[in-house]
Formats: sequence, C-alpha cells, structure tokens
Amino acid sequence: MRACPEHGPPPSPEHRFCEVCGRNLVTGAAVPVPTVWLSSRAGLACLSCGATGSEMYCDNCGRRRSVGRDHAELDLSGAAAVTDRGRRRPRNEDAVAIARYDGGLVSVVCDGVSTSSRSDAASHGAVEAGLAALLDALTTGVDPAEATTLGAHAAAKAARAAAGPDESDTPPSCTYVSGVVTADAVTVGWIGDSRAYWLGAEPACLTIDDSIAGQLAAGRPAPATVEADPTSRALIRWLGADSEDAEPQVVTVRPGGEGRLLLCSDGLHHYLSDPAELTAAATGSPIEAARHLTAVALDGGGHDNIAVAVLSFPTSSSVASVAVSSFAVGGGSTA
Repeated sequence: MRACPEHGPPPSPEHRFCEVCGRNLVTGAAVPVPTVWLSSRAGLACLSCGATGSEMYCDNCGRRRSVGRDHAELDLSGAAAVTDRGRRRPRNEDAVAIARYDGGLVSVVCDGVSTSSRSDAASHGAVEAGLAALLDALTTGVDPAEATTLGAHAAAKAARAAAGPDESDTPPSCTYVSGVVTADAVTVGWIGDSRAYWLGAEPACLTIDDSIAGQLAAGRPAPATVEADPTSRALIRWLGADSEDAEPQVVTVRPGGEGRLLLCSDGLHHYLSDPAELTAAATGSPIEAARHLTAVALDGGGHDNIAVAVLSFPTSSSVASVAVSSFAVGGGSTA
C-alpha cells in the first residue's frame, strides 16, 4: 500500500489519492496549487460619495477612485507585505503583491512616478500583470530568471496600457522590482529605483538604481543624453507609455544560510538603505518586520508612499497542501 509522505497511508489500500491533500499515491505527484490572488482594487470606497466598487471610476458619481488604499497589509505564511500612503502624499501610488506557489514565494513591488498622471493606475496594473505572468511561468516549470523577465514584460505592457488618449505628455508611469524565493535561490529583476535586499549573513543590496546617481555609484556610465550629475536621483528607466527600455536587469543569488528577501519602494530606502541596518531592523515574523520597517519610514518623516515585502528564505519545496494566496495593495518616485 502506497502512503502519502505528508499524511501517511490511505484508509483503504484501494485508494489512489490522499484524502487530505489529494496527492496521487500511484505517481507521487502533488496536486497543483491554484494561483488565486486578491487585489486592493476591490471594495474601495469613493472619496466623493462613499459608494464602493472595483472600477477606476465610481459607478455612482463618476469621480475617479484612488486605486490604492491608504494603508493595507497581508500576513501570509513565510511572507508579508505592508503599504502606507505616508504623511505627505495625497494618495497611495505604490502597489505590492505577494504570492505562494508550489515551488516557493513570489513578490512584486511597483512605485508610481509622482510626476506622471495617474501613476497609481500604472503601478497597480503593472503589479497585477507582473505577478500573474510570473506565477503562470513558474507553475509551468519555467526557470525563475526567465519567469522574472516574462513578468517584467507583462508589467511593462500593462503600464503602457494605463495611458489614456490625452496623457501623451505625462502618461502613467512606475518603477518595478520582483523577487522569487525557492528552496535554494533568490532571483530578482528590476526597472527603476525600487530595490531588493538580501537580509541575513552578508547582507547586501541586490539591485542597482536606474538613476544617474545609482549608475555612477555602481561604476556604470550615465546615458550620454542626460547631464551626469552624480547626486541626481532622476530615473533613467521606468515603465510607462513613454519608456524606451523595459528590459529588466535580473540577478540570481544562492545564499549559504537562512535569511530574508526584502523588496521596497524608495519610501523606505530613502530613510534606511544600509543592508546591515535593514537586517537588524527586520526582526520578528515577516509581518512584524514589514510593519516595523514601514514605521521606520513614517517616523523618519514619511515624505513618500511606502511599500515593503518580506519573504523568508529558504522556502519549502513542497506546499501542495497550502492554498496559494496573494495580495496587491496600493509611493511615488520622481522622474
């Protein structure tokens, strides 16, 4: 009689599937985990009339909704996310998503470019499309690095699609960073200045800002078309209808021990950017770490929207009995 490695033998030797998790006891194959996720677009109240809904414009009064919530958070086993409007912005233009799939954990963070119109529409569209494409690729066996590229391409397409016919001068735009955590590796991809950090032994920033200052600090030449001010944080790459380069930079690392992957918008790393200090601050469970890092940014002044995602490493390679969950929630960069 075959037995499930997690739940033991079936009640009857004739049973071919585990009654608890559905594993095929003949082939040993686990049941595919559905990629179901929730978005903060749903149930948002119109600030003008109070009616709730999920569309960009209120069905009752016609006013445009704020796409993101002022504050939202999710506690998912092994991962957590928090976003906050901050103290000075009129709306939250950041978006963050986290998900769990059969092979590990996934997250996407987008930061709306505050100088563009409706940047919250770009960031949420990019997060939702990026996460969906990442999960679709990963659950069909695509390598995390290739899946990361596919996710960024889908996000770029969604950000371009957010532009309206009268927004050619300042179309909705955002930055993008994604992370995939598996049992033995961490893969990140980015466009813009949202960052990924490894928190643990030998902490490090895994991304290089797509800004003039970021490129020059990393020893890379600034584009010849812009003035190379070494202190300028102006973006040289982003997602949107006016973006000329939507190809992500992708990095894969294989940590030698336990730790965490942190993805964040500049609403956090403006105040706390040192990898060792971030590691020291990200204590407790993932949700406790995400809440504390958000509080650090708010206590520092909260000049921008904040988005933080914390993913544990390593992750179990077998989570077939755990339902997949994810969450998209609604800072702003300057171009």
